Amino acid sequence: MARKKKEIIWPHLNDCEGDVERKWYVEYTTTHPITGKKIRTRIYDGFESIKSREERYEYANRLIGEHTKKLMSGWRPFDPHEMKEFVDELKYYGEAKIKGRTSVTKSYILPLLSEYLIWKKPTIKYTSFLDYRSALRQFSLYIENRKLADKELAFFTKDILIEFLRFKAEEQKLSRKRLSKYQRLLTQFFDFIRKEKKINITNPLSEDIPRFGQIVDYSPAGIPNYIRRLLKERIETTDPQLWMACCFIYYTAIRPGTELRLMKFNQINFQSQTITVRNELAKNSWTETIDIPDDLYYMMINVWKLDSYDSDLYIFGQDRKPGNRPLGKNTMRYRFIRYVILLNYRRKSNTTAGSTAARRNWPITVQVSMNCNVISGIATSRQRRNI
Repeated sequence: MARKKKEIIWPHLNDCEGDVERKWYVEYTTTHPITGKKIRTRIYDGFESIKSREERYEYANRLIGEHTKKLMSGWRPFDPHEMKEFVDELKYYGEAKIKGRTSVTKSYILPLLSEYLIWKKPTIKYTSFLDYRSALRQFSLYIENRKLADKELAFFTKDILIEFLRFKAEEQKLSRKRLSKYQRLLTQFFDFIRKEKKINITNPLSEDIPRFGQIVDYSPAGIPNYIRRLLKERIETTDPQLWMACCFIYYTAIRPGTELRLMKFNQINFQSQTITVRNELAKNSWTETIDIPDDLYYMMINVWKLDSYDSDLYIFGQDRKPGNRPLGKNTMRYRFIRYVILLNYRRKSNTTAGSTAARRNWPITVQVSMNCNVISGIATSRQRRNI
């Protein structure tokens, strides 16, 4: 088996067997992060003027200590003109389509941001990857605009990152919840540098930092009883499939995106009165077993006759009935919002019924419109197990 190549051969002295008449030097070898090329560095300066062997050893120890500390902090002695192309995951789609997704830079941190995204991508859902990329893109634009991109990794201290978070809070008016996501992502990025890239730097966000951002309540306001009744009457009579989806969301807290839309009959156990949400469909990648409340179970058996369908069919199929092809990604959301708009109802809240937020979060509107006082209890009753 081939020997694993060392990323760094640490600084050490070549004392020419103690002969002060010859050229002493401190030497170390580093690995280029993109090309993989080994780069050897020798430091001759200062030795020739020192004639005493003991003083040379003392001087060498100082050099070794200084350069070891620099290397451990993430500094590398690379010539920026030797940098080759790397995959730039932070490029915008339009630019990447015209110029390609490769870039050339002399920055230390920008290629690492892209490497982190490439490393993380297989372990998260695509929508989460887009969020990660957007946040790290904002960070890269911030450091580039402030001429910080070419700084050593050790330069990005706690104070620098606090200034970034403060900028996002004060200039862009981001909420505290959103800024906490930025903080977690940057913490994970610097952990990646330490653990995966083996660069011995201190994570600047490992200590407590001030909490920035506005405290915003995104809770939807209550919907009047007459609106709830109208929604129920209209949807239940004119679009039974959509009403069934509303009931599933209300009684089980199943997420509509993939968990509900791609659910098949073989995930329902009518004997044990449970639904299994498989990990490949779940947002959190866990397999979950959910108890079916009696009211929902009664409708499933006596109203919708779900126990009579083939087990391989999608429950929410096209043509408004179970079938071999599931509904489109946004179909149920668009159909529900039509009813809300038809009633010409506007709620005075952060998620107004006809607004973009409500269109994106139609399950919340469903839960509120059905007078969902027990939805949190239902959600926490979902029994989870990892597989």
